[in-house]
Amino acid sequence: MTQNRESLLEQLPGVADLIRQIAADNSSGAAEILLRAVEVFARVGESKGQTDVDLLEAVCAALVRAQPDMAPLINMDAEARDAADSADTTDEAARLASRAATQFAERAAIAADAAAGHAVALIAEGAVVLTHSRSSTVMDALGKARKAGRRFSLFATESRPMLEGHAVAAHAARLGIPVTLVADGAAALMMDRIDLVLVGADMVTSSSLINKIGTRMIALAARERGRPVYAICDTSKFDRRAEIQTPAAERNPSELWPGAPEDVKVLNVYFEETPLDLITGIITEDGIRR
Repeated sequence: MTQNRESLLEQLPGVADLIRQIAADNSSGAAEILLRAVEVFARVGESKGQTDVDLLEAVCAALVRAQPDMAPLINMDAEARDAADSADTTDEAARLASRAATQFAERAAIAADAAAGHAVALIAEGAVVLTHSRSSTVMDALGKARKAGRRFSLFATESRPMLEGHAVAAHAARLGIPVTLVADGAAALMMDRIDLVLVGADMVTSSSLINKIGTRMIALAARERGRPVYAICDTSKFDRRAEIQTPAAERNPSELWPGAPEDVKVLNVYFEETPLDLITGIITEDGIRR
């Protein structure tokens, strides 16, 4: 946040802190981030007489900057802005923006659940699945398949630097799914042992899928060995902007190497683009788009 915008946000109790927490979150998926964004808009909506046009604009802009690689946050922001534009007063604008954000998150949750349901058909009896990073929608699909009585096994990558693959493996084990944790760099070695790759997505553009770093490497390895790669992602993650900037935000270098020598540059990037021609299909609430 710039100093001027940050000082504006401080006018609303807790809002600036919530946005800073969203920006610092390096393990939650888009679904969890959306719920926290709803809380931000809820506080704005409750701020009678405290919100003006500049403050509402500052909140919207700050949320998008907090997690610029997550399309649902961008799309929620757009709907909140549109709703606010139809208001006659600033108080009404704040309330309408809050309501629009809540409705967007509710629709996204329903759509994600439907997408997970469609993905179950891909998980055949006895299948071996590989997943990378932690997608709540992928985990939901695995859970639905297990609940339906499907027996299958899972390879989960560590998903560095934050190692969210540990949580994936632990959750799969609790569901009764035989699971093996592997290093990210070992994913290519697993291709002869698996039947399909299932990943989530933070954004889908007209040409690429944006997901955790390492997704492209896995997709390339899968293509080489003839294994299908599916992304489970509802349409709230489709980027509808006319101009899209390639995500390349650098994160805290100490996550890769705490106490690195001063003359060593450490580049820590969370997200990357995977061309859509490496993806077999995208599973949305409407079914599989190939």
